[in-house]
Amino acid sequence: MSRSTAEISIGCPGEADVEFWYKHLCDSAASADDGHVIAGTRVVELRRMKEKNTSSEHEYLIAKLSHADGNTRYLRIERFAEGYNPATAGQQFRHHVSPSIDSFKTRPAADMVFTADGWPGRDIVLERVDISKANITILDLGIAALVVRLNNEDYQLLKRQCYWFSDTIMRVLEKAHKFDVNRSLSKAVEEDNAWLTQQFSPGGTWAGFPLHQRRKDHVDALAKKFQEEYERVHHQIREAQERREDERREVREEGREEGREEGREEGREEGREEGRAEGREEGRAEGREERRQLQAKIEELQRANHMK
Repeated sequence: MSRSTAEISIGCPGEADVEFWYKHLCDSAASADDGHVIAGTRVVELRRMKEKNTSSEHEYLIAKLSHADGNTRYLRIERFAEGYNPATAGQQFRHHVSPSIDSFKTRPAADMVFTADGWPGRDIVLERVDISKANITILDLGIAALVVRLNNEDYQLLKRQCYWFSDTIMRVLEKAHKFDVNRSLSKAVEEDNAWLTQQFSPGGTWAGFPLHQRRKDHVDALAKKFQEEYERVHHQIREAQERREDERREVREEGREEGREEGREEGREEGREEGRAEGREEGRAEGREERRQLQAKIEELQRANHMK
């Protein structure tokens, strides 16, 4: 599947590690400019996928996003082992990230988020869930990915590999938001995957060997961590919003005081202008009266001369 190198308009590069992506989401959610964008970006569908024609049988998660601007976007979230090189993602990651003979050593995990161009056309759908009515935001998805990431930051073939990572993110979201993935699997998906038992390993297995088995107590503990992080980050967002509101109030008050001072100055100027106007009118009236009196004296002298 191709991966776009363009920037995600929700504020993440076309390729980023989970922790960087999550930090960017939190910063954007708390900002005045981008907060509404993050809050308005919903996860409407999730799919857990297994790569079809690869020896690694790599598994990953894809999320379909409904963006605040009305557009649809896709994110691909997955776990690799250290040694992954984004510059040669198309070839190299299959040799480094999933089960293979030389991958038994514990190594730091590279948990990554990619921009995807859409649903993968040739890989196998292990689970598909429509969560368009569950009100799950991209920040919720980020929290789940971070919580799973921080639970174990090492790539371990038999415990904490790509199978565990993608499945556990799905389970944590399922637990936190109380939607049922299994009931959401469509008949079409079940029919498409019916041949898996004969020709391909099902989810969480490699070459028929189970490498990941779900544990309810583990999922419950991570769902609790999800809730703690959810409350923490939303508290942080509310504090940022309150700070901005306080700053707006202070600015408005400063503006009102500046306006009052400007108004007083404008009033004084208007008063001076009105006074000047009145003075000019009074001066014109006085000038007219003086002219009238002068004209009367002239006429009186003319009459006196005429009588002589």
